[in-house]
Amino acid sequence: MNYWLAIVRERVFMGIIETGLFGCRDPECGLLMIRIKPGTRLVLFVSGFGCKSYCKSFVGVFEVVGDWVKANRKLNDWSYVVEVKPVVLGRVELGSVAGKLSFTKGRRSITEALHSVDPSNPRAMPMPVEDAELIIKELRSQSTPKPVIEVLGASKGGAREVVGGISSAGAGAGAEAQGVSEVVTLLREAAQLFGYYPVSDVDVGGYRLGLAWWGNEDEYRDGLAPLAVFEVVDNPEQALARLKHARDRWRGVRLYAVVRDEGVRRELERVLRGSFHELRRKVRVIMLDELRGLVQDLKRHGELVREFVMLDKD
Repeated sequence: MNYWLAIVRERVFMGIIETGLFGCRDPECGLLMIRIKPGTRLVLFVSGFGCKSYCKSFVGVFEVVGDWVKANRKLNDWSYVVEVKPVVLGRVELGSVAGKLSFTKGRRSITEALHSVDPSNPRAMPMPVEDAELIIKELRSQSTPKPVIEVLGASKGGAREVVGGISSAGAGAGAEAQGVSEVVTLLREAAQLFGYYPVSDVDVGGYRLGLAWWGNEDEYRDGLAPLAVFEVVDNPEQALARLKHARDRWRGVRLYAVVRDEGVRRELERVLRGSFHELRRKVRVIMLDELRGLVQDLKRHGELVREFVMLDKD
């Protein structure tokens, strides 16, 4: 098993978590497609350019589980993409482990050391296994966030079509999940009872948000910011990556995470204390049972609710 270091920007790292895809741009694709094959593991490192939370840190290890396919839509300007699954996630600052890594020894600079194990460099060699294992151990030793997240299912029957920055297989599986469908239905009903305009599967530049509420249809059609964004949480890191993207795009938007059981809620709260600590006071967590009860109550008093929420709109 070969380990290679993938140096990415923070927004690209978030996109990899969200879509389960890693990619390359021409003309460097030829070399990467030779070196990165099913079974290869990528040690992701976030550079210091344009970062907020993960600057100059190892942020996870991903295993390649598919074959390279041509991207039919430009995601991060990638020409080709390959499916990957997370092995471990977290944050380990380079400075805390640089002296322990063998590939940094004898190098004139840290930059030179990093590029010595970067697969886009023709002279690079795979990362020594003991270095990769050290990074994995450091990631897993963190109390927060929980390092191992749900493995993204591998595609069946060959390559998956990439649509809007997310695979058609992944999007279909999410839309068909009974729990997700119930939450979306409940949130749509609540929006209509409150007088808001709900839109599901919102495409925002490579990310697809579960559901958002606008004040009315005209605000949505005019491209204004939504009032609230909702994500159904199966995988905390992926859900929070989408919510973070929504907040980065619309600073004043309200963020809500809907969870179906206490186990997922506890895991989400651990991640909010770790990698996504900047969202800790920005995300409101709603239990599915709470949402069911709210919609039932709204239905019983629907007319009165609509009258009260429209007082300032008459």
